[in-house]
Amino acid sequence: MVASEGFRAGPGPVGVVPSEPGGLLDVLSVAAVVLDAEGRITLWSPQAQDLFGCSAPEALGRYAAKLLVADEYVDLVLELFAKVMAGGGAWAGVFPVRHKDGSTRLVEFRNMRLLDEHGGVYALGIACDEAVLRGVERDLALSVRLVAQSPLGLAVLDTDLRYVLVNPTLERINGLPAEKHLGHTVREALPFLDTEVIEASMRQVLETGVPLLDQFAIGRTPADPYRDHAWSGSYYRLEDPGGRVIGIALAVVDVTGRHRAATEAAEARRRLVAAGRHLLGNRSGGTQVHRRWPRRLGAVMTRTGLRQFRRQDSRGPTEVPGLADHPPAPVPGPRWPACPIRVRCPRRTCAAARCSRRVRPRGGR
Repeated sequence: MVASEGFRAGPGPVGVVPSEPGGLLDVLSVAAVVLDAEGRITLWSPQAQDLFGCSAPEALGRYAAKLLVADEYVDLVLELFAKVMAGGGAWAGVFPVRHKDGSTRLVEFRNMRLLDEHGGVYALGIACDEAVLRGVERDLALSVRLVAQSPLGLAVLDTDLRYVLVNPTLERINGLPAEKHLGHTVREALPFLDTEVIEASMRQVLETGVPLLDQFAIGRTPADPYRDHAWSGSYYRLEDPGGRVIGIALAVVDVTGRHRAATEAAEARRRLVAAGRHLLGNRSGGTQVHRRWPRRLGAVMTRTGLRQFRRQDSRGPTEVPGLADHPPAPVPGPRWPACPIRVRCPRRTCAAARCSRRVRPRGGR
């Protein structure tokens, strides 16, 4: 799965852009704490109060190890602190921290050394709740895997309808690598489709927020330019936690096989209708035509049924469980339909000669 750097159509003028609340840093609630060379707290952020439970007046000027660390971990903390202050590099990891309410919580730390203009040394600690961080990492990993391994073609477009994310399935469906999608509009990346209709549908979803499902499209891809392909796409709007519209997502399914089967079925129905009209005839014939065409259609159906029966019979007898325990019912003899002719007729000239003896002569005898 390949994604662009953000939901921007392209490089724009550099400026200050305020962020809406509810972003990733707000979710993590990253706390910042600064210690002097002796390990006393000199700076304390509001997020640190939320994370550790102590307000700034309660924390400033106190030794961090005594305030936040249990007695059994104090020596380890002092050793790590001395290593960072000596320039041994930053330290990152999870450490148990004592909360103001007396409970112990796991906190993810990033510790590094700072220098001021006078050569003074300080330690900066950036921290967040370990459970929250792992939850965000898990959700991100699941999202990435779900998109990358999905059998559906998935993509994300920004508000200018430019691709910012494409999964491998959509690359195969469109016959284009991700690099040919990212940063391009639908019209630029997929000129072989009816892009006016597709972009109009996407803009409708962006404006109204109402998803559109099963939008049908037919076209040819660069990977297979000589055959028509069919796709079914669904569009829905994406919003950030603050409700700001950030783009549109689409899911695409290749329905070429289904489309071809439907086309063949429609062609078969058309041929059947044409055959029925041929059997009925286009000329006038009164009731004689209507009496003839069922016989013709029956003959066709009979020949078809016989062919199917012969194909099945050539495969050998079919055994049905329990059939041997029940003898077959007697099959009645042939029943000949009543002859529609009401006059005596010769055997060789009447199609229903076998029932001519049942025809009564005029006069009722």
